[in-house]
Amino acid sequence: MKLDLVKQELEKLYLRSPDWIPTSQGEIICHEPEPNTWVQLLEQPSEYSANQALLLCKCGDHQWVAWVPEHGEVILHEGQFY
Repeated sequence: MKLDLVKQELEKLYLRSPDWIPTSQGEIICHEPEPNTWVQLLEQPSEYSANQALLLCKCGDHQWVAWVPEHGEVILHEGQFY
């Protein structure tokens, strides 16, 4: 039963982040985001902005400067997009 719950959670994570690749050993490899890549935002910065952002450059261990159409520049943590 507990194994089924773990499997469901892993499937949810995989669906949220298509760059994650399961290996034959059951591990998950996450590809590092790259500059000049469009990402899907989990939450829009404003109700009028787009729900996607263009990653411009990394500005910390897990933070990016990004541009959101109809909003402008934002700082995103890697957990805020996929």
